[in-house]
Amino acid sequence: MSVFWISTAAGELMNCLGALGSILELLPAFLGLTVPAWGPMFNMLVGVETARVIQTYDVFPEAYVLRFNTSIVTAFVFLLLSSMVSLLVITWHRFCVPRYWGFCLVGKYAVFMLITLAIVKFYS
Repeated sequence: MSVFWISTAAGELMNCLGALGSILELLPAFLGLTVPAWGPMFNMLVGVETARVIQTYDVFPEAYVLRFNTSIVTAFVFLLLSSMVSLLVITWHRFCVPRYWGFCLVGKYAVFMLITLAIVKFYS
């Protein structure tokens, strides 16, 4: 029963974020970067892939064209770099996460958000 309530709360939170993004005219890629969007990651992945399968089915004889914007590429680069460096740091410290690495990741996230905000504000 608790899974149902968590899923319902996550869905309502995402609906509120979507409405807020529409009102403020924010890009959906930017909304996916906010902290409340992290919780229902599984629901988002299932929803995105279901929509992608339906869209691919609609354009079936033709190839599906992926559209990337700068925010998505930036998020991918930061995710890839932080994952690779985390793998190295945690392996180097015999699979214990050192305290300084937590601070480094929080700092990386702050830099990432500043860069993403600059891209959304000035590049879009």
